Amino acid sequence: MKERFEKLLSSVQREGIDNLLDFIRRSDFYTAPASTRFHGAKEGGLLEHSLNVWDCLHCKVANPTWKTALDGIEDDTFKIVSLLHDICKTYYYTTEMRNVKENGVWVQKPYYTVKDQIPYGHGEKSIMMIEEYIKLKPVERYAVRWHMGSYSGQQDWNTLSTAMEKYPLVLALHEADMEATHLLEAEE
Repeated sequence: MKERFEKLLSSVQREGIDNLLDFIRRSDFYTAPASTRFHGAKEGGLLEHSLNVWDCLHCKVANPTWKTALDGIEDDTFKIVSLLHDICKTYYYTTEMRNVKENGVWVQKPYYTVKDQIPYGHGEKSIMMIEEYIKLKPVERYAVRWHMGSYSGQQDWNTLSTAMEKYPLVLALHEADMEATHLLEAEE
């Protein structure tokens, strides 16, 4: 998975992409979970999820309904938003121990918990981290910012709807994220 991810991301023609890849290699991106207990709650879950979102988003380009809506968007944009939408989850999780009863015996088991060292929001934080290395296009910023869709909270629904109308990629990335989460990744 790591080799596939790096091949896809290194093919992006954007100044600074090599530095972004260096950051990813030095971070816990390849070993981090995608969540604490739901999809991808395992070592390497974030990497797997990012590739699954790429696969789901990439399939939309061939879909007649999406082909028109996404016409003119470069392949590099699809790679950036799908592979990096959750980069905010690097250095985000930690492992702790808890007691669990197995066969009538209490044993210590590791579990993931959140240790958010940069509390800046989800999509916003990913944008901030990406733009430390590469310049994003407006459509990319919107897609990453709003990839959580209505899960960002009811207070954002009107703004979210406007963002989706302005940039259909917002909806496409959100759907790809949900498809990867709920269809390709089993809950742990």
